[in-house]
Amino acid sequence: MLDPESLTNPDEIEDELEQAVEPKRPYYFQLDALKAIAIAFVIMDHSLTWEIKGAIGSLFWERLSIPFFLIVMGFNMAYSFKYSGAATLQELYSWESFKRKFKRYVIPFAVLYLGSILVGMATGLLTFNEYTLLGTLPFWGPGNWFIAVLFGSIVVFPAIYWLFKKHPILTVVLCFLGEIVLQAIMYIWFPYPIESALGEFIVSAIRLNIIFFLPAVGLGLWFSKGYDLGEKRNWFMYLYLPISIIFMVDYVTISPGIHRGVLGALPNSIGDFFNFVQEFIRGDYSLIFYGYAAFLFLVAMMLIPKKATGSFQGFVQRVGRASYHILLFQIFYMSILYYSISVDDAIHHQIPNFALEMGWPSDLLYIPFYLINLTLCFTGGLLWFGAEKWSTAKGKPWWKSLLMKRTGFLFGSLMSIVLMDESIKFISEVIGFNEIVGLGAIAAILAIIFFIGLSMVLMYKAFTMGETDDNTT
Repeated sequence: MLDPESLTNPDEIEDELEQAVEPKRPYYFQLDALKAIAIAFVIMDHSLTWEIKGAIGSLFWERLSIPFFLIVMGFNMAYSFKYSGAATLQELYSWESFKRKFKRYVIPFAVLYLGSILVGMATGLLTFNEYTLLGTLPFWGPGNWFIAVLFGSIVVFPAIYWLFKKHPILTVVLCFLGEIVLQAIMYIWFPYPIESALGEFIVSAIRLNIIFFLPAVGLGLWFSKGYDLGEKRNWFMYLYLPISIIFMVDYVTISPGIHRGVLGALPNSIGDFFNFVQEFIRGDYSLIFYGYAAFLFLVAMMLIPKKATGSFQGFVQRVGRASYHILLFQIFYMSILYYSISVDDAIHHQIPNFALEMGWPSDLLYIPFYLINLTLCFTGGLLWFGAEKWSTAKGKPWWKSLLMKRTGFLFGSLMSIVLMDESIKFISEVIGFNEIVGLGAIAAILAIIFFIGLSMVLMYKAFTMGETDDNTT
């Protein structure tokens, strides 16, 4: 089962219209700094066990990565659409806008997907199932779940921005209501413990839905109109902050045995209320905790300079802009690391106990372990991001090169064989092969013919492409 509480984020929903917008669009170095901090926390989240993270109070700082990313996404969404000049729903959902997002997000993810298939085939852990529909990689890596959230935002954000322009308060309220409705669905129909595979899949689909995270996005939208804590329009933060802190304290003190936090243990209706909220609101990426992250976001926006100055701030800026590619590289790198340390944990999508598995004499070795992971992920992601920028600056984008086109056709050929295998499994489960000549056998034969034919066509195209094909695109 997918666990959204395992990760991180993406590159920016930020300057995605960077090449098309007017130069007057304001730049906020604070946003890049927050994304850089968030992606560093993501790598830490996947380098430490839950026991260690609990012992260091990670909920109050390290687990802020996703809330920061979501708030920044909402903030950037407002400026991206505002300075694109789009006003109507038709303009906001323009083909050009989707093409830009496809180049920025989908193409890099496709590269990761191909690498994941190759690693899955090499390790024998190649997996395609119902969770593939939610964006799970064929060879799972930590943080994979956030990709589904990001892709969902591409579809939902234009409508949210359009409504926000007309009714700001109503839009933010609806963002909060969206999560409440989804939480209610899980609380009523899929309470813990979930006893069926179908129930687990539905809950995963709910928790990987961008609507589940809209409260934080709505806060980012709201702050795009003014992020000063002293502004009258932000008065609610002085109420929201203490509420979040109270529930966070209760959450971190919940006992696994009795399922009650320090406040839930209070007598009578007070304790009952806290217990109900903690049972109703599932997970630590939720609306009752976003107030704390939002407050820190506003503090950061006021204290961090608006422009990057000096070499260190320039590096932070590059990390923030490359945060999506760092996330993708981290997913790939950590998936191999998990598999190398503990195959069982990799299969069950769990963080290995690195100290135990590698025989460390002290848990203090997690510090250099994290720093090594941080360095490798930053380096890999920055090089990847820089290579894309460099290839685009040279003229034709890298994804339009002859080599990448051939790779794409070969990838399609490989996927055809994989899909053939999965389709036969599906046919056998749904229809069955009880008779030698029957509906199931006929369907399987047709599937084999179709997918093998498709694989051969794509392979033929890959090896017969020439420079002429490349230049006419």
